Amino acid sequence: MVQQKISRKLAQVKKGTLHVGVDLGSENNVADVINEYAERLDRFSFPNDRDGYEYFQRRIEKQKQQHKAPEVLVAMEPTNYLWMLLATVLEQKGITYRLVNAYTVKKHREGDQLDRSKDDPRDAFTIADLSRTGKCTETQLQHGAYAELRQFVSLYYRLKRQIRREKQHIWHAAGQLFPELPRIFKNITGETAKAMLITQAAAVEIRKIPEEEFITKVRIGFDGNRLYVSRLRAAHRLAMGSVGVKYGVQALQLALKLHIESLNQHLNQEKQLRSALELCFLSLPEANSLLSVNGINILTGATILAEIGDPKRFRHAGQLVKLAGIQPTPNRSGRKQRSATPMSHQGRPRLRSALYMTCLRLIRVDRRFSVLYQRLQGREKNPLTKMQALGALMNKLLHILWALMKQKTQYKPLDAGLTET
Repeated sequence: MVQQKISRKLAQVKKGTLHVGVDLGSENNVADVINEYAERLDRFSFPNDRDGYEYFQRRIEKQKQQHKAPEVLVAMEPTNYLWMLLATVLEQKGITYRLVNAYTVKKHREGDQLDRSKDDPRDAFTIADLSRTGKCTETQLQHGAYAELRQFVSLYYRLKRQIRREKQHIWHAAGQLFPELPRIFKNITGETAKAMLITQAAAVEIRKIPEEEFITKVRIGFDGNRLYVSRLRAAHRLAMGSVGVKYGVQALQLALKLHIESLNQHLNQEKQLRSALELCFLSLPEANSLLSVNGINILTGATILAEIGDPKRFRHAGQLVKLAGIQPTPNRSGRKQRSATPMSHQGRPRLRSALYMTCLRLIRVDRRFSVLYQRLQGREKNPLTKMQALGALMNKLLHILWALMKQKTQYKPLDAGLTET
C-alpha cells in the first residue's frame, strides 16, 4: 500500500523536474536544489522576508531555465508557522510544494550519516532527496473560513490549557494555606470560594478574626449572584484546627490573588472566543450535517471540521481515517507481534480525541451504535475488546461523517447503514 502511494506520487512528477529542499529557520533558510539523479545543482540561503522570498524564486527559476526543467518542486518540513509563510508565496507564484515529516527527515539523515552529523545544509539536501523519492505529503494550506476555523479551534484549546494551568496553581497555593478547604468547597474556583481565596485564604489568619468579620471581608470581594454564607461559616470553624502553613503566607496570598485574576481574565476570553468560533463554524456548509449527529455538539463539530478542513481536498474517507491516525497498523516481526491490529496513533490527536468522545456518547444515545458496539465484542469469530470495538466505531463514524459532508445531508440513524464489516 505504501509503495503504491509512493509510485502514484512519482508518476505525477514530470521527468527532469528539479527538487528544492528548504530547511526553515527563524532567521535564515537554507535551500538545496537537486535533479532527478540526486545531483546537487545549487545551494544558498535566504531570509524570511519579501526580499528573501523573491531572491529564492529568482535562484530556482535560474536553475530551472539553465537545466531546461519542466517544473520545480519545493519541499520543506512543517516547522511552526514558517512553512505557511513560504507556502503562501509559492501558491501566489504557482509553484508546487510538498511537506515532509520531520521524523522522516531525522531518520533518513541518520541512515545516510552514520556519525549522525546534523546541520542546515544536510537537512536541506535530505528534504530534497525525500521529495525526489516521493516520501512526502500533499498537504496544502487551508483557505477562507476553514483556515479561520482552524485558528479559532487551536486558540480555544490553547486557552483551555492555560485555564487548567491557572486552576492547578490555585489548588497548589490554597492547599498550602488551607488544605482542608476541599471538604467545604468541592470546586475551589467557584465564585464564593474565589472571593474567599482572594481576600483571606490562610487558615492561620482566618482563625484570628471573628466569624462575622470574616464573612464581611469575603462579601466585599464577592462578584457573583449568591454568596454561600453557610459554607463560609463552616470554613471558619474548620480553620480553627487547620494544619495550613504559618510562614510564607503573604507570598502565597499574593500568588492566589494573581492567579485568580488571571483565571477570570482567561474565562472572559474564553466566552469571546467561543462565540467567534461558533459563528465561524455555523457559516460553513458542513456544519448542519455534522450537528445532525446526536453525539456532536458545536464545539465537537468545529473541532472535527477544523482538523479535516475542506472535505473536497480528500478523495475518499480512507484518507480521513489516516489523517486521524485510527487505521489498524500491523506491528510484528517474525514470531513477535504486539497485538492483532493496533491503532497507528500517527494522525491528528485532536481529531482522534473528538471522534473517541463522540463514539462514547453515541453508544448511550444511538441504538445503532450501541448494537454494533455489543456485536463487535460478542461475535464468535475474532471478537474485539472494548477499546478495539471503540476504534472500529471511530472508523465507522468517520466514514459516516465523510458521506454526510460530501452529500450535504442529515444523519438518519435508521438509514445510516451501520452493519458489521
